[in-house]
Amino acid sequence: MKLDFSLTTPRLILRPYKTVDLLEYFAAVQESAEQLSPWLEWCYPDYNQHDAHEWITSSRLSWQTDISYELALFSRHDDTLIGSVTLSTLFPMCNSANLGYWIRSSHHQQGLAKEATIAVANFAFQALDLTRLEIVTHTDNIASQNTALACHAKFECEARNRIFAHGQVCNGLVYSLIPEDLC
Repeated sequence: MKLDFSLTTPRLILRPYKTVDLLEYFAAVQESAEQLSPWLEWCYPDYNQHDAHEWITSSRLSWQTDISYELALFSRHDDTLIGSVTLSTLFPMCNSANLGYWIRSSHHQQGLAKEATIAVANFAFQALDLTRLEIVTHTDNIASQNTALACHAKFECEARNRIFAHGQVCNGLVYSLIPEDLC
């Protein structure tokens, strides 16, 4: 898919990461590291600008080769980078993908994750013709679970050993979205 792609919502612009986003992305991760690190393995205490640069480069390549779609979220009001939404683990045999999100700490509890998630889910169902998205959360990640439910995702199960993070396996809560959930 082309890198000049973008989505807009009432409060957000969603687009693939660009190299120019490096410093703002790194600042958002640093600001949010304490809240993100329990849930996202890549967000470790020594995460640095080099790691951020490698991730942006990898993200752009994944987008171009249709491996995954990471979208940076920007405020339409002031162009602040406020987080990410990702479609990953695209599984053609099941016509599905995983959907993940994180929001910069200073922008929590404003409904932005819900707004971005619904936009990306619509993109997945309409442009990519997917028929199922899964949101998998840690059992203790209440904020992520609340976002899934706010987007009308259906709780399906607690899947044993579904998440491998920080060198350990743990159970994950599986939520699903199908096109009819967004009508």
